[in-house]
Amino acid sequence: MLKSVYYLLRYFPFYFSLFKDFRRISKYSEKLFTQLKKEVEGWEKTVDRANQKRMLDYIVIQTMWTAGFSLLRGSRISNKELAAAVNISSLAPFYDDFFDKENTRITDLESIINNPFNYIPKTQLEKICLIFSKNIHENAADINRSLIDAKRVFNAQSESKKLHQKSLPEEEVRAIAFEKGAATVICMCNLLKERLSEKEERLMFQLGGVAQFLDDIFDLREDYLEGRQTLMNPLKSVAEKDKSFKKEIVLFKDLLDELDYSRSNKKAFMFPVTFILGATLLCLERYKFLEKKSGGKFKVEKYTRKELVVDMDDWSNRLKALSLSSKV
Repeated sequence: MLKSVYYLLRYFPFYFSLFKDFRRISKYSEKLFTQLKKEVEGWEKTVDRANQKRMLDYIVIQTMWTAGFSLLRGSRISNKELAAAVNISSLAPFYDDFFDKENTRITDLESIINNPFNYIPKTQLEKICLIFSKNIHENAADINRSLIDAKRVFNAQSESKKLHQKSLPEEEVRAIAFEKGAATVICMCNLLKERLSEKEERLMFQLGGVAQFLDDIFDLREDYLEGRQTLMNPLKSVAEKDKSFKKEIVLFKDLLDELDYSRSNKKAFMFPVTFILGATLLCLERYKFLEKKSGGKFKVEKYTRKELVVDMDDWSNRLKALSLSSKV
């Protein structure tokens, strides 16, 4: 914990810049929501409060990653880059809905992403996504490159449907899950004017995979009930999952060390990432407790969602997460 406080004080200028970027993200998000309420009839009915919060969570996490990566390189994210990042982040949860809930044709989805100014929406959900897509086209530094990255995200999402099959090899599950997480992170970072280098892309691929662990750990019960294989499901031994996750953390840190940026910028960039690492480690600690409580066997079907999910909005849990991450 003291180590985390030291980093916060030592790299205060970096974090102050990141805080100012957070304020900019919040201000632009508020503007975006105002636009949605004005242009989308029945906005509140189409997107309830829970999903609006989900969208805001995507915006903060993914755009802050992009802003932090820009600072790692030594520059602030521009207003247009920020706007593009917020809109892609907003689109992400709806993108999932197209695959999982809506009967949108693949060709229609591609048209919404590639040609938003010529597409006529058939549903309110499509209209919402068109607004995001138009904003991306207007603000992305290189829209052609962004569309290539968006296609990669689309392919990764489509490929993840294989996870509904039973008994896929663990290596294949990891490859599919990492690509799903990484495609989005890489797409976000390539919104910046300077495209990712080969080393940077390897780092962001690993970050995307590590973040997918957290996503899968929060969805463990749902994935178990739906028979979907993930990085966390099936969970036969919490200790083995803990060991596997920590190996991925070490690899991420090694890749970060390889980059030709200042040591102070690397250390500063790593600090916000530790929240993701810490949240995952804290959930694994909860799972160890449940496993012990169940006589040494983890029985996901016996636990409620409330027992499985750690509330990361609780500041005491955030502090515990920071403490755990500083020990890795």
